[in-house]
Amino acid sequence: MPNALRALLVGLTAFALLFGIAAARAEALPQVSLDISLDPDSGRLAGEMTFSPPPESSDFTLLPGLELVAAQADGDAIAAAAEGDGHYRLALPPGAETLTLRWQGRLEDGERLMVSPRGSLLPAHGGWYPRFDDLGPFALTLQIALPPGQRAVATGSLQGEPRVDEVGYRVRHEHPRTRVVELASGPWVERSREVDGVLLRTLFPEALDAAHAETYLDHAADYLQRFVERVGPYPYASFSIAASPAPVGLAYPGFTLLGERVIPLPFIPRTSLAHELMHAWWGAGVLVDYSNQDGIGGNWSEALTTYLADYALDEARGEARETRRRWLLDLAALPDGYDRRLTDFRGQRDPALRLLGYQHGAMLLHMLRQRIGDEAFDAGLRRFAERHMHREAGWGDLAKALGEAAGESLHAFVEAWAQQPGRPALGVEATRRETPDGWTLAGVLEQSGVGAPWPLQVPLTVETTAGVERHRVSLEAERADFSLRLENEPLALLVDPDFDLLRRVGGPPILRRVALDPASRLLALEASLAEPVRQALGAPLPSASEGMSLAEGAPPLLLVGLTEPVAGWLEGQGLDGVVPDMAQRGQARAWTLPGTTVTAVSADDRETLMRLLGSLRHQLAHGYLIVDGDETTTGAWPLEETALRVDWSP
Repeated sequence: MPNALRALLVGLTAFALLFGIAAARAEALPQVSLDISLDPDSGRLAGEMTFSPPPESSDFTLLPGLELVAAQADGDAIAAAAEGDGHYRLALPPGAETLTLRWQGRLEDGERLMVSPRGSLLPAHGGWYPRFDDLGPFALTLQIALPPGQRAVATGSLQGEPRVDEVGYRVRHEHPRTRVVELASGPWVERSREVDGVLLRTLFPEALDAAHAETYLDHAADYLQRFVERVGPYPYASFSIAASPAPVGLAYPGFTLLGERVIPLPFIPRTSLAHELMHAWWGAGVLVDYSNQDGIGGNWSEALTTYLADYALDEARGEARETRRRWLLDLAALPDGYDRRLTDFRGQRDPALRLLGYQHGAMLLHMLRQRIGDEAFDAGLRRFAERHMHREAGWGDLAKALGEAAGESLHAFVEAWAQQPGRPALGVEATRRETPDGWTLAGVLEQSGVGAPWPLQVPLTVETTAGVERHRVSLEAERADFSLRLENEPLALLVDPDFDLLRRVGGPPILRRVALDPASRLLALEASLAEPVRQALGAPLPSASEGMSLAEGAPPLLLVGLTEPVAGWLEGQGLDGVVPDMAQRGQARAWTLPGTTVTAVSADDRETLMRLLGSLRHQLAHGYLIVDGDETTTGAWPLEETALRVDWSP
């Protein structure tokens, strides 16, 4: 990167931070100072929190088991009545300018908190600090003290150098405008690097630090520079990548937590790390407005993060078309009649809703980008970030920013794709006619589906004797006529051959199908395998009989067992030739059988089968996978959309 550009980016980052602080002051935000002393060995916590001015309400909550030891207004003690179950009411005098609360106690490791010398997480709604329901956004100063050997990271930007001595570890964070506070700690080695004015840090246990910290810093530096160039200044002064003993991948303002078991996986710094860093802008920077104030509810941040991080990396590797194809096949695995909408996704773990939140949402963004062009799309993203950083925003706000950059209203377009369930199926009819000055290609495009019509700009590719021509036809209703004038003889017409549209595709089936459909049945050729299969896929999968019908329209069937019994069952059903030899490949395999509702999983021995089941949930986007020793091969069956191709070639 040229020095001049690097200096400009440093200046922009500093300006963004200063602007955030200045904006907070201009809003007259409450100032909150929070001091925390945490001992993960014992679970003991002591805290002091000062509000200036105090919240309007005198009621707050604190996790039961923590004891309020003092309450002061302008330095004078005030009464605080405990009302049970962690609720308190203060006798706050009128006109008080400051409120200080002190508390202490022991935190229990459980559903709401993780407290351990191996790693702690105190999340926003864990009750570990006083929470006032009516307290809006505030400017935060947070100071944390830990015993020797522990390190901490928390909401916002690291300020100054952490202090490490025989007393322990002390660190300070600030956030110009937040509603919540999160804190994590662990027995970490701290490693850092400054990139364009942003301090990048890894906080890993010693062994992980030695083996992986530099790799993570290298990739984080690369992603940071790419993202800043595209979407604008990074919204914090620091970004920390911290390890957790829990199997997590979580993004917070200024830091991310990654599970210790996944950090060594070679694909994590190449993929997941970019996703978590991009969340610094979307979700942890610009916050999700769940109140539906803009008229289009739901969680937009996962879609935008997926498109600008995961997809952008695939695009840079030349894999964008295959990614879009995979997304559409994922969505095709949703059960027939599935009627949930993109706006129904709020961040749930339900796998079907996550497909809507991530893949459906990312494809909507891709269509927006195709519609308005790269320059307007990126300008709209920067406008969205500048306008809403550290504030709540919804799909409508994103549509407004993109529309302003493009010079057209996009609200109706986004609303249709976010509010209407399903995706359209496309059809085409076309004829060609030679004219005195060339050729005319005329036809009709159709879209169908429960929610039809959707607003579409349909890409058409025409193969001619002189090469390929590309056109785009507006399809706003259920049918649209089109006519194309061509200089050269058309040989074929293809509708959306590069999978640029959010639409229904007709297969082939992927492994995800059987896990998503509530009608799916499980046929375990050994009864003891049934429960491990259900746990592996996270699906109830009622049992099927061996005589279950496989006729057209039958529910999906998952067949599981050892190699020979599974091969024998398929042969007995006349299905062994559907995918020749698949039942015998490698030491273990999972595959869908095209043209049927059957998905099969088998292995040469029980131990190998258990290992395959343990990884299966992460491989469901494929049509098949084969384990052969240390090698795992995955793939998809051919997708031939003959209904979207009109062929005139000899």
